[in-house]
Amino acid sequence: MWNDNFVGHGKPISWYMYILQSTRSLNLLGTAISGSYVLCQKMLHFMQSLVHYLTFEVLEPNWHVMYERVQTTKSIDEVMQHHDYFLDKCLKECLLLWPEILQKVEKLKSICLQYSAAIQWLIPSMLVSDSVVTNVNSSDGVVLKEISNKGANRTRSRHRAQTIRAWKSTDDATFKATLGKYEEEFTEEMKSLIIFLSSCSQAEPYLAHLAQGLQGLGKDL
Repeated sequence: MWNDNFVGHGKPISWYMYILQSTRSLNLLGTAISGSYVLCQKMLHFMQSLVHYLTFEVLEPNWHVMYERVQTTKSIDEVMQHHDYFLDKCLKECLLLWPEILQKVEKLKSICLQYSAAIQWLIPSMLVSDSVVTNVNSSDGVVLKEISNKGANRTRSRHRAQTIRAWKSTDDATFKATLGKYEEEFTEEMKSLIIFLSSCSQAEPYLAHLAQGLQGLGKDL
């Protein structure tokens, strides 16, 4: 649970807010960064659905059932019996006794964290490139006015701006490649998880709750 809360309410959300604040003043419509918003929302939806299922559909209702039963017990043995039942039921419904499902969930959480780390590393470099290009273009205008008769200096300034723009294009290509890689991995793992949950939900109805929570995401995949 602590790990799910860290992934769902820590890294991706802070990363998403960082993107919003860092790129708010930039025109990024149609760029690779704007495409990352969609994947970010899918990852957030997955983690929030998982935490909601574990908290409000497993732990809380089972706790209330145990609490009500304990109120009518007449011996410590009955208390221990109800408590053991509560633990066994929570372990099962929290997927801890389902190795295949747990492996898929952990894989998805790992993809979320890896993508978060990659994006937090890539975006600053792209923003720096934008800033440098803007500064170079501004300084070029001043320089060209002051040394309009010095062709060599003008050529060197133009070459420097073109070089930095090339760096920016490389960063954008790297960003697109990273986005595509993680989006493909996340999509495949999510499809696999939803299919597996749906197939097992007939024998274990509680799995249908988690599958239903992810269905909206599955339609987008």
